[in-house]
This record gives sequence, structure tokens and C-alpha cells, in this order.
Amino acid sequence: MNSTVDRRRFLIGAGATSLAAVSVPAVLGTTAASAAADDSGQRTYAFVSFSRAAASDGIAQPQIGMQGEGVFKPAARQVKGGGSFVFFDNAAAAPKPLLASGEWAPTEFVSYDTTGLPPYGNIQPAILEILADLEGVGTGLRMALICNVGAAGAAGMTGQPEGWQLLGTPFGDFLPIISPLVGGGALPFGITHLSVEGITIHRGA
Repeated sequence: MNSTVDRRRFLIGAGATSLAAVSVPAVLGTTAASAAADDSGQRTYAFVSFSRAAASDGIAQPQIGMQGEGVFKPAARQVKGGGSFVFFDNAAAAPKPLLASGEWAPTEFVSYDTTGLPPYGNIQPAILEILADLEGVGTGLRMALICNVGAAGAAGMTGQPEGWQLLGTPFGDFLPIISPLVGGGALPFGITHLSVEGITIHRGA
């Protein structure tokens, strides 16, 4: 999870001002992470992020805002969880008409790569690849969750932009949105977290 993210700026800049008053825990749901057996192989993922595709089929700026959370076990090639999303043309005037919205769910574990990076506390910079179904968008789509840790410096950077990728949709490939900062650097339009082994998720009431 990139520690430099300004969450309010990300929400407003991504064309989602209606979400500005919602905290990240509220968007992710009433959940809490806790320790599982250290040798369980289980890890968690959580994210709130926006990605964008190139113009196509009359959509000037296809953009999806998506949130999700769940657990995965690389050795067992298992992934569970899911979340919700909104799909809209970011170039349209606000309120931007919805092109699709609904739930998404992982259907298959593909790969997990720490790129040789060490954990930072209970966060593991890494890239998790899965297949996922999105209502009204597509099924069996290749999705990558990318977690960087800005506080760790170079030791926390995977070489990929923070956020998520969604490839092979009828609307093109959706890639993380990166906003250049004055004076150098860049701000991702989202937050992604991948945990170290031995963490699970418990849902509240």
C-alpha cells in the first residue's frame, strides 16, 4: 500500500466526489484482519482503486472504480472474495452516466510474485494475478492486483504502478491511473494492500 496516497485527492480526482465522505474501511466493508496460523499459507488482499482504458466504441475515457477484499493461498492456488465496481465515461459531464455497475468475483488463482521484495511489517509488496468475472463487463478476465510500499523505498516497489489491471475486456485493457506530482513523483488513484502470510479476515455484523 503506497503510504503517499492522499485518499481524499484520489477520490475527488478520479471523478468520484460522491465517495469523498466515505472512509476506506467503510468502502471495504465492516471487516477486521487478524492472525491466522503462521503456516496456513493464507494471505489477504484489499483495495480501493480506479483504472482506465483507451477510448473505444464511442466511450472517450472508459474508467472503472472498484473495491474488493479477500484471501488467497499461493501454494494451494486458491483465491476467494470479491467486491463491487462502477464503470463510467470519465470524459462525460457530471453526474457521469453509469455504463455498468455491480459485483465482481475472483474465479481462479493465476500467480503470485513478490518480485524478490521483503515484507514491510505485515504488508508484502507483490503482484497477485487472478481471473475474475465482472457483471455486465466480462467473464474470465485477467486481473492483477499490484501492491507497492512507498515507505520502504526501492525495497517496496514492484516496478508496476500501484492499483489493478483488468485485461481482455470488450472495452479494452484497464490500467492503473497515475497522476504526476509537481516536483517529481506520481500519485496513484488508489490503494492496494497484500498481506504477509498468516493473516485472515473476519466480517463484522
